[in-house]
Amino acid sequence: MSGAGYSFLLFEIVCVVLLTASLLHHYGNWRRQQLVVTGVTFLAWQFCFLIVFILPTDINCTFYEDCLMSNVSGLEANGTSAPACREPWNHIPRAFLVSFWRVIYWSCQFLTWIFLPIMQSYAKAGEFNVLGKVKASLVDNALYYSTYLLIFAICFIYVATRPDIHIDFAQLRVIGITASNTWGLVLIVLFLGYGLVELPRTVWSAGCPGESLKRAYFRLAKVNSELIEHQEELEDLAAEAVQLAECVPGPEHPLAANARTVAELAESSGYCGGRDAGLGRGKPTASSIAAARRRLNEDEDGGGLTAKRLVKLHCQLKKAIGLEQRSRCLLQEAYASAAFLEDIESNRGSRLHFFRRGEGDFDSESGGLLRRLLGPGVEFYWKCHARSWLLRGAACFLLAASGLMLWCECTFFIKWPVLTPLALLVQAGRGALSVQLICLLAIGYLCACTYFTVFRLKLFNYFRLVPNHQTDENSLIFSGMLFCRLTPPLCLNFLGLVHLDSHLASGLKAQTAYTQLMGHLDLVAIISNGVNLYFPIAILLLALASYFRLGSRLLHCLGVQQFISSDDELTSDLLEEGRLLLRRERARRSRDAPGGSSSTGGLLKSTDSGDEEDELFARKPPPARQLPRSSGAAGVAAAPVAKLSLSPPRSSRFERLLQADGEPVEFEADTQPLFPSARAAVQQQQLRQQPPPYKSGSGRGGFFDDV
Repeated sequence: MSGAGYSFLLFEIVCVVLLTASLLHHYGNWRRQQLVVTGVTFLAWQFCFLIVFILPTDINCTFYEDCLMSNVSGLEANGTSAPACREPWNHIPRAFLVSFWRVIYWSCQFLTWIFLPIMQSYAKAGEFNVLGKVKASLVDNALYYSTYLLIFAICFIYVATRPDIHIDFAQLRVIGITASNTWGLVLIVLFLGYGLVELPRTVWSAGCPGESLKRAYFRLAKVNSELIEHQEELEDLAAEAVQLAECVPGPEHPLAANARTVAELAESSGYCGGRDAGLGRGKPTASSIAAARRRLNEDEDGGGLTAKRLVKLHCQLKKAIGLEQRSRCLLQEAYASAAFLEDIESNRGSRLHFFRRGEGDFDSESGGLLRRLLGPGVEFYWKCHARSWLLRGAACFLLAASGLMLWCECTFFIKWPVLTPLALLVQAGRGALSVQLICLLAIGYLCACTYFTVFRLKLFNYFRLVPNHQTDENSLIFSGMLFCRLTPPLCLNFLGLVHLDSHLASGLKAQTAYTQLMGHLDLVAIISNGVNLYFPIAILLLALASYFRLGSRLLHCLGVQQFISSDDELTSDLLEEGRLLLRRERARRSRDAPGGSSSTGGLLKSTDSGDEEDELFARKPPPARQLPRSSGAAGVAAAPVAKLSLSPPRSSRFERLLQADGEPVEFEADTQPLFPSARAAVQQQQLRQQPPPYKSGSGRGGFFDDV
């Protein structure tokens, strides 16, 4: 055998490494995040992608070995030789594949069941020492481990009660794999039933700019309200941290160091007062201090400084900071998406046939590279016409693929006649390169639908993959943990779809190296003959529920904000709120841009002193007005004009900016405050009004530093 098989395997590994690195660079930020998080996430993603890319090669080699075994059987039975089997050009020996799968599979199991859960819980724990954090991590994952142990115990008891089976290490290994696959299969059924319907629907909606714009307005209003809630919660927690720090009698107190750690975390968040887009940077307000004191007095521990209270507050602060940073990032993404769709909708009816953008610079978020590479005319035809038709065509293709997968999931357990189109295609093209391509596309689509659901469900709203280097470390760890947990059983389910399992393909004499490692689960009949075969039919029921949006309609009836129809009163209010938010953000960015009409920006900044705000917004007095001279007077001196301040009282302006339906108050670009102190204050306010760069982690540090 030539080394073409190993060369192709090396080529696939290199491609997977490049793909993983590019995706991790797109979503994460290795410069700001801890290296251990980036490295572990890279390994987890790479192992899962390797399973998806190498499994088609394993299938191709299995067909060749099955042909050899069939020829040997025919020669022994009839004494006649069958046609010679053609060895695939990328054939890899079975022994090497089994060893390869063993390393990949058990590495994934170690990451998903032991290392990543402990690492994630360790980073979120509120304890102040290593032993306490490890203990909190085990307690936090107790429910997670108990579900696995329950399935393992059921399988073990079932096998132990069978007199014809003697339990040894190999059978315990199969029982462990059975429990893990069953756990993953339950999640796959839930996620795949939703993703097979929602992914094509999402792509189709993206091809309809009008409908997408309404959804963008709706999402913008929801994300903005979530950001305000998270800011309020973070401000209250920061005030409580300050109040607890004040309760420390002195530096010799045993809890002084812990209270100082909590106070420093609240201070490092830079969010101790004010709730306007993350700009409130200063001391906690009197109202937040009073609320913190009430929380301390009403706490079940009886108030005061206790170790339990510090641990709880430390954990809450970590979570609140992560939620606030993630919501701020999602808000910027929502602004860019809504502005992009609004520009497309406004240009569709234009007769000029070149793309014009609205005010405000969103190119950094929505991709200014296209504008630099293409002219305005090409950009107009691409964004206003070609893009929509291309997305609709892709949605139709994905819809056909979803229908094919649903049919295969409902019929793959029927041995004869074979009703699964994927099995017919794969069996008809034994050993061909097209078989590998079909298998790769099918597995990739199943994975895409499954993982699409994970980061769309409200249940996992805390974890989200955000592009442009904005994904936080907790979400990266969670994604790696979930990928390692779902990919192995999903690929095992795919082998059933193409009838490469001996339970389903009666004429198949060889089995894949992947199946040889995973086993056929013969020890537990209820799993091998029941759940693994008929449970995927539940995907069809969930797909029907997703098609009719039963879950969204139920949540909408319960008062949860869901986009059902733009005719609904609540939805209409949110759409109008999103439209106004985008218009004000456009005006703010237009004024903040070089050559804009204001030197102060458009974001609202509440202060504790009305005089300070009036000083910031002080205007130059207009020049003396030259009155016309009458014929009977030699001249009239220019009357001095009193200094005019356009700043109403702070409270009235606050209410007006929050409730106004029009544009914010405009200021001339050439106006500057009168006094140097006022100009310095304006410059400081401009710096505060710039949202700080989102930091997905606390910077590089030790192996298990706090995230």
